[in-house]
Amino acid sequence: MDEQKAGEMGDDCATNVHLSVQIRSLHNLIRRYLNANLSHETRSLTGVNIELIMFLARHKDEEIFQYDVERRFSITKSTASRVLGLMEKKGLIERRSVERDARLRRIVLTDTAMDMVNSIETNSDVMEEVLMEGFSCEDRARLNKYFQRMRQNLLSTGMVGGCHTHPNHEELK
Repeated sequence: MDEQKAGEMGDDCATNVHLSVQIRSLHNLIRRYLNANLSHETRSLTGVNIELIMFLARHKDEEIFQYDVERRFSITKSTASRVLGLMEKKGLIERRSVERDARLRRIVLTDTAMDMVNSIETNSDVMEEVLMEGFSCEDRARLNKYFQRMRQNLLSTGMVGGCHTHPNHEELK
């Protein structure tokens, strides 16, 4: 590669594109798209409620605890506690004791929340198709790797939560 092309590439990287602003903007558009297409039964849910319902539905055969929610969503203990408490009041989750340790409370979806899962999944699948239109499988794989790397870069600073793992659980998706 000649010096001019190398310099041009360096210049492109040096321009402050602020990818974080673009990622935040895309996140907002995704949320607005999903909200615009929610079914009547799920309109009262917040975006966080929907994400938690889907996470719990995907892991319904596992024991999921508050620390799993904290780690998966990179949120603090107080935020997780508040969100889960509100979801419990709405009748979306229950916290059940486990036999091996009375201090632990497993988080499970109620029948009401389980009834919403198919509608939420369909909405999410349609949005994903629209979002990824024109991307090859290789493009998607690369993009996923880039997002994982960015997430790890932030976590490795030690300045944000999500670095801790529980010994009984691998990384939860």
